[in-house]
Amino acid sequence: MIFSSMSGPGDQKVRATLAFILLLLLAVPIWARPPLATMLPGQQKGNCSYAVEIETTCAPSAETADQVGVRFGDPLGNHVVAAHLKHPAPVFNPGLGHQKQGGTHVQYKAFDRCAIDRFEVEGPCMQRGICYLYLKRVGADDWRPGWAKVLCKHKDGLLAPASDMFYFRTFLPSNVWFGFDYCDTDGPHPPLLVHDQAN
Repeated sequence: MIFSSMSGPGDQKVRATLAFILLLLLAVPIWARPPLATMLPGQQKGNCSYAVEIETTCAPSAETADQVGVRFGDPLGNHVVAAHLKHPAPVFNPGLGHQKQGGTHVQYKAFDRCAIDRFEVEGPCMQRGICYLYLKRVGADDWRPGWAKVLCKHKDGLLAPASDMFYFRTFLPSNVWFGFDYCDTDGPHPPLLVHDQAN
């Protein structure tokens, strides 16, 4: 045992200190100990609310009924993933007046041509400006987004810009994350394809 190999007056103090630490560890029940860290490096505690605005271009067949996801983050590793954007709110949609049938309102459909939609998502609070954003389309349709941006939603409901505009202006490939990462650069570059298993 470690204690039996120690001898001398200096070693007695070390032995007593080690015994005291061991006693403390055994005396504090596991349920009372602080939890192990489960956050990624750079993440800070607490969640924030975000609004993601996405424009669909006016190109023929630009609209989609496919499932669309978004992922974005800051240079410190804080990130948000929403695999399926739901509950859209129209920011701009010139065809919105045509979505009534027989006097009853039809549920609003996102990603129409020439439309801008807003989605609310939650995730870790960003410590820096959002510098990357990817979109993912899952389905058989085509879709041609124009741009996307992220706004931070404050407790009073006000929205403040949290990112620059990410310009797509191309038909998205299916089933891959497709977007931009400006975290280590000073300006826009061609969009990137990210082949991974993230939702």
